[in-house]
Amino acid sequence: MKGLKHAEKFKTSHLKSGESVITWTDGYIGKMMGKGKDAQRNGVLLVTDIRVAFYRKGLLGEVIETIPLKSISSIERRSLLGHRAIKIFTTHDSLEFKTFSKEGELMLVDAIEAGRGLKAEPLELDNSKSAEVNDPYDQLRKLSELKNAGIISEEEFQAKKTKLMDLI
Repeated sequence: MKGLKHAEKFKTSHLKSGESVITWTDGYIGKMMGKGKDAQRNGVLLVTDIRVAFYRKGLLGEVIETIPLKSISSIERRSLLGHRAIKIFTTHDSLEFKTFSKEGELMLVDAIEAGRGLKAEPLELDNSKSAEVNDPYDQLRKLSELKNAGIISEEEFQAKKTKLMDLI
């Protein structure tokens, strides 16, 4: 995956003590062909158990923008021709992240809503897809993939696995 290096670097450099990454996906902030502060910056949007963070590690520096989960007032989602945008709002700020991954978008929004104590609304009317997203067995498989990719540690894996096993 393209964003794997950004996710790994965030985990090693910016993860706070006791904080764990729930999910992430690659994409970008800014505008295509934008300049200055509106320039496109490719990276990852990560959801931890306490915050949402956009992160990009480049040759000359890094970009990191974070929003505490408890500060998020609403989320706006748009989709056009496979291009997906998630705009996260707080009382005084916003962060817009764009991706081409529908699965990534669903995982991000579900994790953010769960972190806020809300249940995410399914994007589709197809209830079988919604059930798959919330299926504990499917979540265990995805959690295992994150551990095998080095995104989460063995300790984080075991903690999340225990929570999922309680649902079964």
